Amino acid sequence: MEEKKIQVHVPYPVLLERLGDVLEMGINPEVYIDGRFLDEAATEDLLTIRDEFAKRSLTVTMHGPYIDMNPGSPDENQRKRTEERYERVFEVVSHLRPKNVVLHAGYSERRFRGDAGLWLEQSLKTWPRFVKEAERLNTTIAAENIFEKTPDTLKMLVARVDSPNFRVCIDSGHLKIFSKVKIEEWFRELGPFVAEVHLHDNFGKNDDHLPVGEGSIDFESFFRHLKAYSKDPVYTIEPHGEGMIERSLRAVRKFID
Repeated sequence: MEEKKIQVHVPYPVLLERLGDVLEMGINPEVYIDGRFLDEAATEDLLTIRDEFAKRSLTVTMHGPYIDMNPGSPDENQRKRTEERYERVFEVVSHLRPKNVVLHAGYSERRFRGDAGLWLEQSLKTWPRFVKEAERLNTTIAAENIFEKTPDTLKMLVARVDSPNFRVCIDSGHLKIFSKVKIEEWFRELGPFVAEVHLHDNFGKNDDHLPVGEGSIDFESFFRHLKAYSKDPVYTIEPHGEGMIERSLRAVRKFID
């Protein structure tokens, strides 16, 4: 049986600087492009990345910028600024052609004072045009949880957008810190829509991005429910530090191989 591919979080400038090393290691990169490098990313470099990984049958995914981004912001000016940045995201996607592009959903109970309807209304002004572009480019937008306490808002958003190219990324670390319900509820409600999972560990206080098994997240439960409710998502490790990559890969393979 073919070994399940695992993506590895790699910041765009690191990938550019060490492309040969990453290729030699056989890493499937999830290319994280923040706001600064989103503007600086040259077409030639993006095409080189795409082609070099494709030659080796390695999979590329992408994580877009998230600082100061909120596609469902109640502040219409901020929502429009996010929309403008996403236009550039999809210019990059058109060259890089990632399997998935991860973007944050942006709901926070505190910021929206519990008004999920307002967030959904604002979100539906932003997403449809980019979903059409994702469909054209044969990529999937994976909306990631951060501050969400329950899966309800993401489920509403996916249902209203209603496209196979708009799905969910469940982040294990964010669940540990912010979720108020059990892991099973997230997968029971969102399982069929999970296109990707982000795998890293913490102790429930800070977003430490430790290798799986080095914090206090119940990954036995996480993977059991993932396998029960979801079908063939992308697995992405997000270690913060090169020395953690191999430990992270070994830990995740124990659960998925």
